[in-house]
Amino acid sequence: MTFRGFISVDIEPTAEIRKFMGDLENSGATLKMVDQDKIHITVKFLGDTEEGDIKEISETVRTILKKHEPFDLVIRGAGAFPHMDYMKVIWVGVENADRLEKIAHEIEEELVPMGFSRAEKSFSPHITLARVKGGKNKEELAQVVRRYRDTDFFKHKTTKLRLKESVLKPEGPEYKTLEEYFL
Repeated sequence: MTFRGFISVDIEPTAEIRKFMGDLENSGATLKMVDQDKIHITVKFLGDTEEGDIKEISETVRTILKKHEPFDLVIRGAGAFPHMDYMKVIWVGVENADRLEKIAHEIEEELVPMGFSRAEKSFSPHITLARVKGGKNKEELAQVVRRYRDTDFFKHKTTKLRLKESVLKPEGPEYKTLEEYFL
């Protein structure tokens, strides 16, 4: 059987992140907000994954993480993909991420022989907070994002990654942790 999988760093939202999310919701824009208990940084999107591959994926990720110590990520700034004039995704930035980028690259390369594709875009660590679902109140939304673009939200001590299953539902994705990997 297959499942829709990804590897992530889960993020516990702080009061500052919650305030930003509240301000986004109050902008009047049509948004699909990420549930606060599902905030994460995607390290590697796996897509359709065979349940039988979990053991090999886990062994691979654990071997990679043995070479790495826990580290801090700086959660700072806000913006939109693809850009502020055409907002589809509202995000919070991740700085001081060279170690996470190195880990993501190693995971990417080590999983290719197992049949997982390399990502089309280079790794860009961020936390998705909302998806924009139309042009309603676009300028108000842009003002909120600009207000937070230089905000230092918090430091996140990264000690583990998780293999997650994502089940897409009309009300939003449901995530289940399948494995944890410690640095």
